[in-house]
Amino acid sequence: MMTKQTTLRLMILAAMSSVGSLGLTSFAATLSNSGNTSNANTASEQLKPSLVGVFINGQEVDAVDMLYDARVSELPANNTTTGPLQANTYYFLSKDDLIRLTGVTFEPSAQNNQTDQIAKANTLYLAKTPIGDAKLTENDVIKKDNKEYLALSSLKKLGITADYNQANLAINLNMGWRPESINNGAAANNKDNTEKLPIDYYPSKAGLLGLSFDSSLNVSETRTAPNQPQSTNRNIYANVGAFGYGLGGVWGAKAVGIDSHSENINNDKFKDTAVDGFSTLPSDWEIDNLYWAKSGEKVATRLGINQPNSLGQGAQTSGSEFTGALIAYSNRDIGRHLSYFDDNSSSLLQNTSQDYQHIIGTGEPGGVAELRIDGRAVARVQIGLDGRYEFLNLDVSQLNLTDTLVEIAIFAYPLARQPLEVRPIFLGKRRTNAATNELLIEAGIGRAGNAFNSDSNDNHETAAHVYAEYGLNNRMAVRGGVNTNLQNNSSDSDDSVSWHTGLNYSPSTRSNIDLSYANTPNQELWQAQLQYHLEKLWANYQYNLREYDNTSSAVAGSQRDERHQLFLNYQPTNRTNITLNQYYEDIANNLDSESYYAYAGINHQFSNALNGGLNWDTRGDRYNYRLSWQDINRQGYDNRVGQNTVGLSGDNDSDTLSLRHQFNDQTSLGQSISYRHGHSNLLYQGDINHRFDGIGLGGGSPLSTVSNLLSLGYSLYDNQIGWQADWQLTHQNSVNVSIGYKHKYVDSISTERLDGLLIDDVLIRDKSLPAWTQNNYLYARLSFDMFKAPKQNLKLGNYPRQSLGSVIVDIAHPAEPNIGREAMTFTLDNQKVNASLLGSSDTSSQYLISNIRAGEYTLNMDAKDLPLEYSTSELPTPRIRVANYSPTAVPINLQRTYGISGKLANAKQDVEIGVYQDNQLIQSIVSGNFGYFQVFGLPAATYILKSPGYQEQKVVIDNDFVMQIVLPPTD
Repeated sequence: MMTKQTTLRLMILAAMSSVGSLGLTSFAATLSNSGNTSNANTASEQLKPSLVGVFINGQEVDAVDMLYDARVSELPANNTTTGPLQANTYYFLSKDDLIRLTGVTFEPSAQNNQTDQIAKANTLYLAKTPIGDAKLTENDVIKKDNKEYLALSSLKKLGITADYNQANLAINLNMGWRPESINNGAAANNKDNTEKLPIDYYPSKAGLLGLSFDSSLNVSETRTAPNQPQSTNRNIYANVGAFGYGLGGVWGAKAVGIDSHSENINNDKFKDTAVDGFSTLPSDWEIDNLYWAKSGEKVATRLGINQPNSLGQGAQTSGSEFTGALIAYSNRDIGRHLSYFDDNSSSLLQNTSQDYQHIIGTGEPGGVAELRIDGRAVARVQIGLDGRYEFLNLDVSQLNLTDTLVEIAIFAYPLARQPLEVRPIFLGKRRTNAATNELLIEAGIGRAGNAFNSDSNDNHETAAHVYAEYGLNNRMAVRGGVNTNLQNNSSDSDDSVSWHTGLNYSPSTRSNIDLSYANTPNQELWQAQLQYHLEKLWANYQYNLREYDNTSSAVAGSQRDERHQLFLNYQPTNRTNITLNQYYEDIANNLDSESYYAYAGINHQFSNALNGGLNWDTRGDRYNYRLSWQDINRQGYDNRVGQNTVGLSGDNDSDTLSLRHQFNDQTSLGQSISYRHGHSNLLYQGDINHRFDGIGLGGGSPLSTVSNLLSLGYSLYDNQIGWQADWQLTHQNSVNVSIGYKHKYVDSISTERLDGLLIDDVLIRDKSLPAWTQNNYLYARLSFDMFKAPKQNLKLGNYPRQSLGSVIVDIAHPAEPNIGREAMTFTLDNQKVNASLLGSSDTSSQYLISNIRAGEYTLNMDAKDLPLEYSTSELPTPRIRVANYSPTAVPINLQRTYGISGKLANAKQDVEIGVYQDNQLIQSIVSGNFGYFQVFGLPAATYILKSPGYQEQKVVIDNDFVMQIVLPPTD
């Protein structure tokens, strides 16, 4: 088969004299031997120029004159002592061509005063490439006709794989970068240095992002005994929160209100108390949260009410709430450690439990390392000229290392199809927040408690803490902290200092060890934990030792508590799971309880329809069981045939048999019977649930998009009937309403555990009653969330979570045609990003681009997402700046434009045609093949088409494209 050649290739093949196969001829060293001039001249005379093509990363880009050894024609034709790579020693490419083709630069290196023999090995040039620097000696460079050349084989030092292809008369250069990007990048840098692009739109300075409201009402009526006053209790709770952005960061605030009312009366006041509850606001309000936070690439700060985050595990000293400043630092990226900031946020950092590890190794200089997981390539990096490669921040916590194969494949150059080698990689699972070689620090100082509430910490103690975590390597991480604001501190000393330290080590892919120690003013804590898992077995052993000073008068002095825990989980099949948790305790002041106790359980799926479980506790020799059957094989059709579920459950005290019938996707009916061992009374319970959408209003009403769940139930126990009703409403935009009422309804059958709350059936220890003893109980809850996009009003719903910056594109457009898309595609500096619809009206649509790193970008719209009337005109390309938390609003105005298409009557090509409006040239076009032409981006108006030698043509555009226009010649 004949290979298709380019015009350049055919010219080279026609002009090129034959060049024979090359064998091993040692002349490179001779050429560079300045001590033997005659030999150098003789070898230099054997170097002849030849015009060859050049392919860079598989693409033909140029033709150059290379040098080759003319003595190759004297070598035997069947010489096989050299391979193609060794033969590249005898082809030479000029340094000037190498600079032009690859973007590599050469910096001369000054010679020092040494002997001639040593000087030959001195560095002649320092070659700079995008993947590192390399030193070239005099032995690497030859000279001919005042030009310097490098052998193709020596280019490997520069990270370039070079090969001369005899059949195609071309040099193939493969490298891990695109030479044109180097030149373009240099030009762009020069342009940036001289003229920085102006910014069209900046991040908003300050604003509100979201509001939240949550309230609940509980009213209960209880008669403790016959002929005794009724007890009526009412509790009201409400919280109002807001969060937004300002001063380059994010802020949040939350206020909480509580109101409680209780009275003992003889008259029926439940109704009046309940009605008053719906119109009563909480009387006691306090500021529960108030803060401002800001983060950069490595540092984050939070001011206000703070809660130190317990990032560590094992034995540690947790800090209490304080008012002041928090600061966090990571030498890698602080962003992935930050909490999500809204009105509920109470801390700066979150416990991510992400195990980010680095894979570092060596390979072919200038080649490529490919990370493979289960044979699938997930990432590639260029190997530097020093032979090193790095894969940073691989989240090992997302991998099941016992079943996952992790490999590194080494390629000679980016376009190589076959790797030089494939290496398996060992990774263990650490339990840590810090990545390998990452240092994570959190420090805080302020006043203990909530300074905005007068009843919080009147002593005004100073609160300070420091926590640090460091990933030593892929197997080990260490941690430690110091704290003066100990949570639940029982020490009399206000300025006491507590500290803790620990490490986590993964000796293999199946095991993990954690050791920790904590020291407080009145106790010391040791903890050791060993975890091991196989394919079907998981085991965890934990040892805890606590030594403390007991201040009790009865047993004063030093005390010691010790506990051993062993958790086992075994899954022999996908249908069976067995657990065994064993405890051994040696507690100093616990004289009554058993030293050893255990929990055991088994869950088994007998079939797709039947499953069950059994659990046992050695303390008190207690058990519980459950059995559930569902006729899942019964197929429904048009929601007319439902399913039945039968359940049987119980424990040492009682047994319950339940049945539920699902009529369709909306309605179900349930019934259960409970029996208490040794008693004759049975508890009967029944309910009916119905789910429906809307509340009977038309589709245009906002309330037509709600989901409702209505439940009605009854109970029969000891010849007394109780009933309950519950209604839950959920709006698609984060609105939740629920209200329910119970009248002498029995929630569960009485057992010894519930009876333990009663004393002679009259007094209650904790002044609260089990639900089954309440005469009346009313509860209600209302909650909703709202968000505000820039230049928009408040809307029901949640503002999408942002961990970085965001861009809101506000598109104004005519009523027709409507964009009507839930998502659109934009580009930021030519990188595609997806945008989701925030809101829309007849003449505007708002799209949100989420989680964009802070920086400056050029925004482009993708015309394919727009109706044709909007995509024919040139779309704006504003330059924007993005900052963390603060949204950048970008207004874009779209106008309907149309087009004209037609042809010249004489079918002439390359004829210029002008489009005029009111004698003003609007656009000019040139006719194409067979005289056809077309022009776009024209608003509705009257236009004149003019061209020398052709009759003028009037065209009226009226909200549509005009086609099949014919321009006849004037003659």
